[in-house]
Amino acid sequence: MVNSSRSSSEQSSSAWGLQLLIGPAAASTTASNHHYRNNQPSTLAPSATPSAFTALLLGLYVGGCVSIPGGWHALFDHVEGYVINIYSGLVVLYLTTLLVAGPLESLYQYCYPPKQQQEPPQQQQRQSQQQEQVPTPTEPQPFDLSGAYKLMSNDGFENFLAVQGVPWALRRAANQARPTHRITHIGNQLTIKIEGIIESQTTYTIGGPPVETNVRGRIFEDQVRYLEGDTIRGICVSKTALTEDYDVTVQRVLSEDGQSIVMTSRAVFRDDREPVECIQQFQRIE
Repeated sequence: MVNSSRSSSEQSSSAWGLQLLIGPAAASTTASNHHYRNNQPSTLAPSATPSAFTALLLGLYVGGCVSIPGGWHALFDHVEGYVINIYSGLVVLYLTTLLVAGPLESLYQYCYPPKQQQEPPQQQQRQSQQQEQVPTPTEPQPFDLSGAYKLMSNDGFENFLAVQGVPWALRRAANQARPTHRITHIGNQLTIKIEGIIESQTTYTIGGPPVETNVRGRIFEDQVRYLEGDTIRGICVSKTALTEDYDVTVQRVLSEDGQSIVMTSRAVFRDDREPVECIQQFQRIE
């Protein structure tokens, strides 16, 4: 009899705490569930509405649940219900976002297309200069030197470098090297690119104004012309030194079958020294 009275009192206290926190309707439902499980009548406290002391009452309610046997089950039931509802809502929101994100992004890009970034003025100027350097045919050419030619042999090249003051070690390395000369010949535009120990690229206008070049710190002004003669297919680069006491001429003559080039370089001094000459044989590889 004592136990029955105690159980009824504990359930009544628990229901009263719930009524204060979540409202009379919900508390009545909870209390009714406890009454149904225990098959015992229960007495509910007068209905009350939530007040400003909700936090304090929540603490009292949790404390009461801890002190009352079986009170934890009621607390866990309510907490579990809220957690499940929140988790279900978040899952639905996430799945909805995945479904509509793609179409919304496509619609946004259609309505607001990305603006093209303008290149800096310096880069635009550099690109315009590169476009200007592309050779364009301006007049007919008597022959075509275009191709890649690999050096096959040297004759007098080391001595040719020695009279120009090139150090011994560099002369030996240059004499043993086998560079490739890539020539682009379109109209009166001529570009010579040297690939090897010393690399360079220069574009000339045949019969045009001089072009300043730098060869191992020595400054020259170059001018290009066709070699004279109906049967000679070649060009001559005249290099006038601005910092030295000599001038250089470089002649390239294409063979009849177009598969080789003979390059003759000649250094002419402005004093009484004898000119120095070297001959190099190149074979077409492209």
